[in-house]
Amino acid sequence: MTDVRLDRSSKPDETVLVAFEGDQWCISRGQSLTLGRSRTCDVHLPDDEHLSRRAGSLIVLNDCVLIRNDSHHKPLVVRPPAGEDRVVEPRAAITSLPFLIFSVVFAGRSGAAVTVRVDARSLAPGANRGDEVVTRAPKTVTSPMSLTRRQRLVLAALCEPLLVKAGPQAVPATYAQMGRRLGRQPQYVRNVVKSLRESLSGHGIPGLTTDDADIPHDDFRWALARWAVRTGVVGVAELCDLLPEPEEGDGDDA
Repeated sequence: MTDVRLDRSSKPDETVLVAFEGDQWCISRGQSLTLGRSRTCDVHLPDDEHLSRRAGSLIVLNDCVLIRNDSHHKPLVVRPPAGEDRVVEPRAAITSLPFLIFSVVFAGRSGAAVTVRVDARSLAPGANRGDEVVTRAPKTVTSPMSLTRRQRLVLAALCEPLLVKAGPQAVPATYAQMGRRLGRQPQYVRNVVKSLRESLSGHGIPGLTTDDADIPHDDFRWALARWAVRTGVVGVAELCDLLPEPEEGDGDDA
């Protein structure tokens, strides 16, 4: 891979923009950018021994950015504008898909977040060219399923934090939080979630059966929320049907 040339004269519609503490870099397809505490890195992170000397690198592919964790010991996080963090373990890598804007977050001294921001909107399909993929194959189909209005409302309340928040706050709502957004008791919400799980478990959705090793007890909120957001069953538009936000100070029970 060719090392990046910090060419600030590159056209904005041909480059990925990387920003850190007021500085900005432009990298094009096939180029890379190194991030770390070492002064040999392109993006020089703070002189903090909790940060790796070579913490990571960004490599621009045709339609996304490859984020590599070059550290031997420290994980890093890819954080989208909304939704849960993606942890990248040491010596591992992940692409930025489907996100066009995201941050790469490192944990510094006392857990302080060191954030590098990336704007890859120029890589969006058709952003600067009309190269849509044409195929005559039939459209992909999914198993038909029908959700009631109350099930959709519960899913909207469940997924709300994942749709509007980022980082550690982007987690499925608790039963108490869902109840307040729906004007219902938590037990009502539990019953609807249980019926949803039973209805969907036969559709091949991971994490919805009681013998799934990673599911604690009967808590299927993560599995349901990830499925609903991933498939587009719930989006920001559905949040308009929820009750207004509760007043601050209310307790949040699971």
